[in-house]
Amino acid sequence: MDAKRATTPEERHELREVVGLFDTVDTLQSAIDDLLTGGFDRSEISLLAEEDTVRQKLGDTDVSADALEDSPRAPRTPYIDRESLNIGKASIVGVLFYVGVFIGAGVALAWGLSLTSAIAVGLLTGGAAGVLGLLVSKLVGDRQTKWAQSQLKHGGLLLWARVWNDERERAAMEIMQRHGGRDVHAHVGA
Repeated sequence: MDAKRATTPEERHELREVVGLFDTVDTLQSAIDDLLTGGFDRSEISLLAEEDTVRQKLGDTDVSADALEDSPRAPRTPYIDRESLNIGKASIVGVLFYVGVFIGAGVALAWGLSLTSAIAVGLLTGGAAGVLGLLVSKLVGDRQTKWAQSQLKHGGLLLWARVWNDERERAAMEIMQRHGGRDVHAHVGA
């Protein structure tokens, strides 16, 4: 009779992940950067969602990092790097500026103003729309700051990295610990 071999989480298609708590956005970002340069894909990295989302999904339960780090119900948000956020913010400003220019100039020409006047009106409306874009960009930045402050208030910034084997698990744990991660450990997730 063949001895039954224990199957690994990978063979059972269970999601394995390493989780760690970070005390600053900078140490969290350093760990994420190191995970990315160490071969992890952005799709394998996630963070705890905003507090409102957590409360909405879980109710008025404990939203502390300690209570959520191993919870399969904890809502996650994908990692979006700073460069992508900055590109998105700049795009908002640029698109609104150009839309404002074309609308302003188009309306001015439709009213029968000269081309020079239409250009001036277009630049003014474009500038106003660009300022609106800056305000929207500031709101995005403020939301990121609020997210971090809320997480820190509840015990730290949670970072999860999906791993598919023991080697990746060890690498993720070492990276998180090297960058100041607390309570770094692996678990089988949902």
